[in-house]
Amino acid sequence: MFGGGQQRPPSIGNSGIPPYCVKTIGSRHILIGGGGGASKTGVKNEIETRLFTTENASKDVGFQSQCVHTVDTSSMATMNMDVACLVDEGSARYVIVAGQDDQCVLYMTRGFKLNELENDSLAFEIKQVGQVKTDFHPTFSYQKCVRFDKNSRGKIFATGGADGFIRKWDAQIVSRSDDGNAQPIFQVQAHESSVDDIDFSNDSKFIISVGSEGTFIWSAETGEKLYDVQFPIEIARGFKMRSVRCTPLGNANGNMVFVAAYNSISKKDNVCCCYLSLWTFNGERRVARPIVTKLVAKKESISTLSVSDCGNFTAIGTMTGGAGVFDTHEFRRMYFAPNSHEVFITGVEFLSKKSPPICEDFPRETPGISSGFHSAIVTLAADKTLQLHRVPHPQPQPFSEFLLIISLMSFLFSWFSSYLIVS
Repeated sequence: MFGGGQQRPPSIGNSGIPPYCVKTIGSRHILIGGGGGASKTGVKNEIETRLFTTENASKDVGFQSQCVHTVDTSSMATMNMDVACLVDEGSARYVIVAGQDDQCVLYMTRGFKLNELENDSLAFEIKQVGQVKTDFHPTFSYQKCVRFDKNSRGKIFATGGADGFIRKWDAQIVSRSDDGNAQPIFQVQAHESSVDDIDFSNDSKFIISVGSEGTFIWSAETGEKLYDVQFPIEIARGFKMRSVRCTPLGNANGNMVFVAAYNSISKKDNVCCCYLSLWTFNGERRVARPIVTKLVAKKESISTLSVSDCGNFTAIGTMTGGAGVFDTHEFRRMYFAPNSHEVFITGVEFLSKKSPPICEDFPRETPGISSGFHSAIVTLAADKTLQLHRVPHPQPQPFSEFLLIISLMSFLFSWFSSYLIVS
């Protein structure tokens, strides 16, 4: 419930499909993947492109997200997704990798277009350019996660799935394969069961993977196993790592820095809680250590995790529909909205502070969705609602309060000094 004057986060749109993942594409749009899957219930399987627009916007927010384009994904729902920019935002050239059953489908944007059915709203020209089978579990093959190498500009990505393998792919080879049977750059049996999450380090040297039996760091060049990440001493027992995301923090020192999210295995209210931990890994010495580990919520389990591009902010969605934003350096809570969605949150994504120009007629940058705020995130859940969460800047302390504090300190100092003189 929302108390203490806190209002429910505003809704900025409703998805036409049960959504499972969200990614920003440029500063004005987001992509939402989801659907009803192969079951013949009449629920569509689509990837929606939504534009942040001021048309028909609520007074509380000033804008909404409007669906301006959809990609029909046939009988397969998109359950995981990543986006990489090929050149720069102004070129509107992006590569999209989407996990659909045991397939990874590649899409590419060919630039902007105007959607005549939606008041000439700005959309992307999206075309499927490739597809490859990424998981080979004998009875239940399924891709669970996919991430781009951040420095490859959409050329290299990695997948993990139900068969426990990490596979590294060349997007150009996948797009040139006519039969969908392109071979990975390398593959490694990373986990005994499924790979729950993966990410590339910001310098592209390492891949980190999460599975039921542990978390491991691998060479992104050879696939060699480099390190077995242990639990922080604060949560050595009774917890499981849920997600991991690398950050650009500390990259100047040549270290890999990442955020790990942990949930308690027991779901009983008296013990259920979740932690965030900031780690650093030195590749030369092959040593990792936690920098800070902090309890971030009681009676909650983290369902999804995101780190801002700058690395300074970490966002979580929870199984009870809550959303929170934390300072990555020390995991100080900056914002938390409990039960904001009716069901668990499936996706959380940071939004941009500014939007670059898109044409010569308007060559200036414009304010982004999070302009005027510390940061802003969008969340989605199976209730099909999209919500906006904005973290305000701290209010400056009133001058009268400052004078009162100084007066109290002066009084205490005078009293203590007189007491010493009398003694």
